[in-house]
Amino acid sequence: MRDNPKNDIKYNPARFFYKKKTFCLILIVLVFKAYSQKTEAIDSTRFRDVIKDLPSFTIYGDNYFITGTSTNEYPTSSTSDTKIQIGFKQRITNNRLPWDTHLFFTYKQKAFWDTYKESLPFRETNYNPGLAIAKPFFRNGKLGEIVMLQYEHESNGRDLEHSRSWNYLSLYYMRYLTNNLTASIKIWMPIGSLIENPEIINYRGNQQLEFAFKINENIIIDSEIRKTFKPDWKGSLLVGLNFRMSKKSNQFIYLQYYLGYSESLMDYNKDVQKLRIGIAFKDLFLKFRK
Repeated sequence: MRDNPKNDIKYNPARFFYKKKTFCLILIVLVFKAYSQKTEAIDSTRFRDVIKDLPSFTIYGDNYFITGTSTNEYPTSSTSDTKIQIGFKQRITNNRLPWDTHLFFTYKQKAFWDTYKESLPFRETNYNPGLAIAKPFFRNGKLGEIVMLQYEHESNGRDLEHSRSWNYLSLYYMRYLTNNLTASIKIWMPIGSLIENPEIINYRGNQQLEFAFKINENIIIDSEIRKTFKPDWKGSLLVGLNFRMSKKSNQFIYLQYYLGYSESLMDYNKDVQKLRIGIAFKDLFLKFRK
């Protein structure tokens, strides 16, 4: 059961954001400016050609089908499940917009399927459409960073007391640290009412730090770290180990460990510890320099 929200809670997103912006700026400086290495990257001319030749409709983020159980509870049909994530992006125009930006419609959907119960019910499905504008940045003519500003909506499509929904504005920054190591940070600010999940920021935080490391052509390790600004253990850690199934393929055997809160909207205040394995189709476009 989730915490009992107080309907008279008033949330001021602007005040919250400005109160925490100093921390976010410090985090960005520590992670992305303290490490620099000269390596090969896509130059500006080639980048424009790649974008032009890229299909308008492509996958967005990792798409996977994984199954497993809790690591902090005895494995049963109630503590085991299947997690599915799909995502795609659609480039809205082939023409470059002002300041060399590109406009995308994005969509992610995450589902939790109780496949080990007799009736095989879908316990929860989260929908996450968005509208994004992305801009590449070049260093000495080489692609070094990507920034994306995005308006996002997330909901579980349910009504009454089971409804969970919110809107937020997010800013994403990705940088190549080496040929095989990429880091990114995403921060977000809620927009509008949080009456359906007034404490979601207290469990999810308002920033996500990501790392992706390619050990070789067949093995990739990636992670997502979220932490609230309070001195507690709320937040989450996701670690993934990927083994390529065949050469020059984006299909991987995927082992994922999730620890923390807000894996799903319905139970955003529930502590989850899950180990799952399955198949992933990874979005490797511009993920690494090589």
